[in-house]
Amino acid sequence: MIAQLQQATPLRALELAPVQPATIGEREQIREVARRAGVFNAIELDTVDELLDAYYADADRSGYYFLSYRDGDRVLGFAAWGPRSLSERGYDLYWIATRPEAQRRGVARALLEAIETRVRERGGGWIVIETSDTPTYAAARGFYERCGYARALFLPDFYRAGDGLMAFAKQVG
Repeated sequence: MIAQLQQATPLRALELAPVQPATIGEREQIREVARRAGVFNAIELDTVDELLDAYYADADRSGYYFLSYRDGDRVLGFAAWGPRSLSERGYDLYWIATRPEAQRRGVARALLEAIETRVRERGGGWIVIETSDTPTYAAARGFYERCGYARALFLPDFYRAGDGLMAFAKQVG
C-alpha cells in the first residue's frame, strides 16, 4: 500500500502542475492573454493565431509548441516555443505573455523554466529570444536578463525605424 501511494503521489502532483501543454479548449483564453498583455500589435496577435493553428493541427510537424500556466481552468499565461531552423541544439522562445493581474507572481518564470526543461529533455542546448528594443518591451528584456539570458545581438531599426531587434540567449544543456 505504501509503495502504491508513493507511486501515485508524483503522478497526482504532475496532474496539478500549473504549467502544461496548451489544450484546444484554451485557445480563446490564450488569445485574450495576448490581447491584454498590451504590447502586441494586430499583426502580432494574428501571428499568435497562426501559430496556434499550426500547434493544434500538428505540433511536431509545425515545430510550434504552446504551454499554458493555469489556475484551475483559467489560463494566466502562455508561452510558444520550438526548435530553431537549421540548428541541432537551438530553440526559440517565440511568445511569452501573462495576464496583467497575474504579472510579477512567477507565471512567466514558471513557463520559461518549463520550456528550458523540455529543451534539455529533447537534447537542446540553447534558447534564443528575439524582441524589440522599444520602451514597451523594457520589462520583458529585464525579465529575460533576470532569468539568466544574456543580450547576444542588437540590430537598430530592424523591425522599422526606431524599433530595433534585441536577441537574448541562454545555454541550457
